[in-house]
Amino acid sequence: MSRSAPRPWLSWTCLAAVVIGCQALVSSAIPRQRIVVMLPSAPGDATLRNRFLQGFSIGEATVRACGHPLPAVRWVSLRPDQSPLEHLPHRGDHHIVVAPPSADLRAFSALTQHLGISVLLPYQRGESIDTLRDLKGRDKLWPLVPSIEDDVKATVEATLKAGWERAMVVADPNSLEATLSTTFVDHYKASGGLVESYETTPVQQVDPTDDQRLDRFRKDMTFSWAGTVVVADQPDGPLASRLRREQRDGAFGGGAPWTPNWVYLSDPDALQDLPQVPWQQLGLEHPARGDNWLAFEQQFSRRWGEAPDLLAAAGYDTARVLALVEAAPLPVSDEGNPDPMGWVNPDQDAVDLCSALRHRQQGESLRLRAAASDFRLRAGMTPSGRAVAGLLQGTSSDRMKADGKQADAATG
Repeated sequence: MSRSAPRPWLSWTCLAAVVIGCQALVSSAIPRQRIVVMLPSAPGDATLRNRFLQGFSIGEATVRACGHPLPAVRWVSLRPDQSPLEHLPHRGDHHIVVAPPSADLRAFSALTQHLGISVLLPYQRGESIDTLRDLKGRDKLWPLVPSIEDDVKATVEATLKAGWERAMVVADPNSLEATLSTTFVDHYKASGGLVESYETTPVQQVDPTDDQRLDRFRKDMTFSWAGTVVVADQPDGPLASRLRREQRDGAFGGGAPWTPNWVYLSDPDALQDLPQVPWQQLGLEHPARGDNWLAFEQQFSRRWGEAPDLLAAAGYDTARVLALVEAAPLPVSDEGNPDPMGWVNPDQDAVDLCSALRHRQQGESLRLRAAASDFRLRAGMTPSGRAVAGLLQGTSSDRMKADGKQADAATG
């Protein structure tokens, strides 16, 4: 008999069972599950679901460690073509809904307007979060992670701190990083940086398969003598790979191969294995995150045998927020309605989870020490966090030796 084919939904279903432990049995005796957690159910979303649930399980463990019961949760699989309203057709007595990571904000804005339910947005970082400010019902939408703009700001700060105050910016229009290039330019210029461009726009779009366009940019870069180039492409992307090869050969940049220096707008995971080059490279070391990251990272690594990412941290914080929502009767809004997130005070000093649960039971407001952000939560607005950027590995030993000789000569 042949072995049956693997089912893509099986892995996350099993992980969900691990996450909630005996919740399925316990909740069967509970007449109402007032918290709904929605997870994407497309086959391609398996990695995303698993990562979120891994973090969620660590968050649940911290709740148990404080001696508190876990809230009953109704888990819902949401297909890409489904509206969340299909799973919540009536107002009912739901306290809060957790949207899937990278959810369609328009669909959950409609949910808040139709049912008046508050929605947690555990992981929204890309272009979708930019639509938040224009959505109706945003007063009930609660993002848990910082915007990717915080990462760009940290990269700008590190670039200027390195003394790289004059740059050209080039983007492969087909890369994800291209969407961040204008944001980088805006913050770079606002902070005193000078962007060189021989076009009507500061970001020069270069398709690496267009030899004529690439040659034009190469000449612009040489003519400008800019000491820095911001490369909006993956380190192993076609544009970055071609420019890197040409700079090594002395064919790109006024001071090749030693200059220009490079700034990447890529995710830190993409920057871990940069090729060795003679010039300096700068980029994001870690994205914006909260003060409780280290404790979370240690717990996650012990449990799962690998390092977490911001998506896992979002799952971790989500579990803890849900415990706080259900730890005491809900606060009441100024309009006299139950407010599941009314206990959040973004201006208070952050406290650990056990203290937060005690404050919550005493009817007090609080700010939780979180992993994914500083937990300065406000409806319709992203929280902040601390991102770190700086010089990266991948500078050749020959260049470092040359820099060392120069430093010795300067101090001798």
